Amino acid sequence: MDEQWKNFQIGAEVDVADIMKRIREAIETKQRQGIYTEEGIAELAEARIMEYAEEAEIDSALLERLRSPDHSWNLNPGYIISSHRTGLKARVIIAAKKMVRPFVRLYTDQIVGRQAQINLYFAHLIHNLVREMTRLQIQLTTLTNRADRIEREKEFLEKRLKTLEKMVLPGHTFGDSDPAE
Repeated sequence: MDEQWKNFQIGAEVDVADIMKRIREAIETKQRQGIYTEEGIAELAEARIMEYAEEAEIDSALLERLRSPDHSWNLNPGYIISSHRTGLKARVIIAAKKMVRPFVRLYTDQIVGRQAQINLYFAHLIHNLVREMTRLQIQLTTLTNRADRIEREKEFLEKRLKTLEKMVLPGHTFGDSDPAE
């Protein structure tokens, strides 16, 4: 990871303009060098994900959980039965919940499990889409710069050709007359 991203902490005050400036500077530096590794693309994608999260005003604790590799953010069908009450009333409520739990789980476990799989799939999909979008934007910028350079070279060569034509045959321009004449 580049030095510029090592000091970035989730939950700190984030300046989106500063992040975008850093991303653009990193892209320009890498483009000049012609180097883009998978790690570089991953860094840019992570910075972009953090920028999107900041724009969406996601809670920093949730963002940290979403980015953690253990998927602690996802649904879990094995919940703990508890009560905020104390004393005998709390024990009765917990016992009643424990008795009802197996019947409720018959209907909810499959749904919760499926939703957990869908959540994980979409998290993986979104992360990969942001990486691919970053990679494609880098390619687009590189190809645009290349096309601009080729266009400039073409214009230069066309001017050079006209100059050479004028030097070889002053008063006659190639391409103006039919070659059969």
